[in-house]
Amino acid sequence: MGLFACTVVLEIPIWLARMPAMPDYPAHLATFYLLHGGAKLPTLAQFYRVQWAFVPNLAAEIVVPVLSSVFDLGGATSIFLSVTLALWVLGAGAVQWALYRRLGPAPLFASVFAYNANFMWGFFNYCLGTGLALVVFAGWVADENRRKHLHLAGFAATVLAIYFCHLFAAAILLLLIASYEISSLKRPIFPREVLHRAGRVGAIAAPAILAFLFLKPAGGGGPITFNLLDTVEDRLGAAVQFPFDRPAWLLLAALTAFFAIGLWRRKIFLHPHMRFGLVLLALGSAFAPEWAMGGWGVDLRLPAVLGTLAFACADFRFQPRMTAALAAAVVLVVAWQAAALSGNWHYYDRRYTEFRTAIGRIAPGLKIVTVLDGDAIGLASDQPYWHMAEYAIIDRAAFTPLLFTTRGQHVIRLQPAVAPIGANSAQEGSPPDISELDDLAAGNWSDDKDIREVFPYLLRFQCHYDIAVVVHLGGHRSKVPDMLRLEHAGSFFSLYRIARDEACGAR
Repeated sequence: MGLFACTVVLEIPIWLARMPAMPDYPAHLATFYLLHGGAKLPTLAQFYRVQWAFVPNLAAEIVVPVLSSVFDLGGATSIFLSVTLALWVLGAGAVQWALYRRLGPAPLFASVFAYNANFMWGFFNYCLGTGLALVVFAGWVADENRRKHLHLAGFAATVLAIYFCHLFAAAILLLLIASYEISSLKRPIFPREVLHRAGRVGAIAAPAILAFLFLKPAGGGGPITFNLLDTVEDRLGAAVQFPFDRPAWLLLAALTAFFAIGLWRRKIFLHPHMRFGLVLLALGSAFAPEWAMGGWGVDLRLPAVLGTLAFACADFRFQPRMTAALAAAVVLVVAWQAAALSGNWHYYDRRYTEFRTAIGRIAPGLKIVTVLDGDAIGLASDQPYWHMAEYAIIDRAAFTPLLFTTRGQHVIRLQPAVAPIGANSAQEGSPPDISELDDLAAGNWSDDKDIREVFPYLLRFQCHYDIAVVVHLGGHRSKVPDMLRLEHAGSFFSLYRIARDEACGAR
């Protein structure tokens, strides 16, 4: 009952906020809108098209538009996020039951990792795929008939489905299954048994591997970048977050200390078949690259999985009163976590509502670019505003350059007429600063590395875009270039009409 209570409490913020402050949420919502028929509207069809492909990143793109046939778009997305969160919380309980054939209080501790950096950023497909991976891994452990061909075929189909949810989620599942099989080998180890277990893992992995090799479309690649020293804080803080970009450092430190002391005092025991897998997850958490296969944030993926599974496979051996006290404490922490996130998302929800009201006054079919006033923003998090303009795709049939349209990773593509002025990779997925607009307008890319590598599609932006959304939050607003003519001044943003200049030629 405790796990179900934690699940319900943790899902409250999802249903209280109409527009959660996940940086990627508006872009996902606009994608779902286009997939549900928006791309067929004449105004939007000149900008975007749907091009289905076997990309390993399809969970929400398939599920949410289907749900939108019954529910409104926001409600369908909330259902998707609720299921994702439930899979993380209940999946931890499923793993413990599969290992011990009983449920203890340890999975309650795992539930606090459900709100992690991946969920807060809005990595929809990875989070759902990983939640499914936890449940399927529990099924592998619990299934005493997994050696049978029919059962192996079922697991192979499930791994393939998770692969199409998200590639990295399938990789996590296969790592967990392989490490569990290795740890389950009885001593002395016979080569025949090793081959049998390797064959089973290979059999369930084969369809996903073949899909990756022969069905995955080209594109979306890129160099592997580690940046280990620069990302240490990000990796640690990715495990547990309350609001976005606010790691729960005290809670993480308390959980780590509790777990370590419990192991030392022999009050917490780890299942022997899970220890090797936890070591691999720990190494992955420490050394995963920041960039891989064209995707950013790979270093954020594993810390929350490590925390979830560390408690899922733990057996507490405290006195009954202490066990009850610990369980009560976790429920209180979860309630505090949900309350803090609800308040934070409500704050941003009001801001997004203000923005959507303001863009309701502009003409349909315009091209909109987002700009950050870095000096005014200061140390505040600007990421929740990166994709805010994507609401204009839904509300005003607008074009924005930051919608997810990377070839080989997404199924929404840009029409040829606008492809040169849209971001074509994750590296190009952030807005420019207002201080860079003059160079961008002049086509000067030689003096600024960011313009060459991150904003090449915005060179001479004044010739292509109609509206600039300048986000300044509450700071002193910077001077804007002469080409920007104020249309609307909001509480944390301003809308400017972009005037064409002589460099653009005749319209």
